[in-house]
Amino acid sequence: MARLIVMAGGRGVRMGPGAEKPLRRLGNKPLIEYVLEATLNASTISQVICITSQNTPNTTKYLQSRGFSVLVGRGDGYYGDLLTALWEMPNDLYVVCSADIPFISSSDVDGLVKGYDERLNTHPYVFVAVPADLSRKLGLTASSRFNIDGKEACPAGIRLIDTRQIRDRRLPAPYILVVNEPRLAVNINTPEDLKAAEALLKTMPLRRLCQDR
Repeated sequence: MARLIVMAGGRGVRMGPGAEKPLRRLGNKPLIEYVLEATLNASTISQVICITSQNTPNTTKYLQSRGFSVLVGRGDGYYGDLLTALWEMPNDLYVVCSADIPFISSSDVDGLVKGYDERLNTHPYVFVAVPADLSRKLGLTASSRFNIDGKEACPAGIRLIDTRQIRDRRLPAPYILVVNEPRLAVNINTPEDLKAAEALLKTMPLRRLCQDR
């Protein structure tokens, strides 16, 4: 079992003016709602915690109105707010998801937690990535790209952090887990990404994937 953190405190500058990024609508609901549905239906998750910040006050209100546990960070950036919260929470295995990966499913979450328990539990920090080709094929802009074993990859917006194995309150170098899963390549960073996701949502395969909650 693991606890799950949804990161929803970024400024979302690349999205331009408008609603806070977690509350931007994809189909008939906010982006963050897709992530919440997937995590709530995951059998391996014991608790869901949302981290917002002063950058996302409306997201904070939305989550509180839904009854979620919300920690409001200082807006020190992704890692600043995440680590400040992590070191104050009980030592455990945490799955950390960005609020802008709408096609993640409960089976993705469960698969990562079970895979960690079975194969990766010697690594206190696992960084999940996808092949960069997946993002390009889906018409998406990757937030960043890097090479792993000679192949280009990009972040999937998911991390596994086992604070039970971390003693000095510093994240070690991550083990990079590359998964060839199109769902996890959909990471919304720009208005163009949102348009691409709208188109993908209308395709039959992704409709089925989004129903896998």
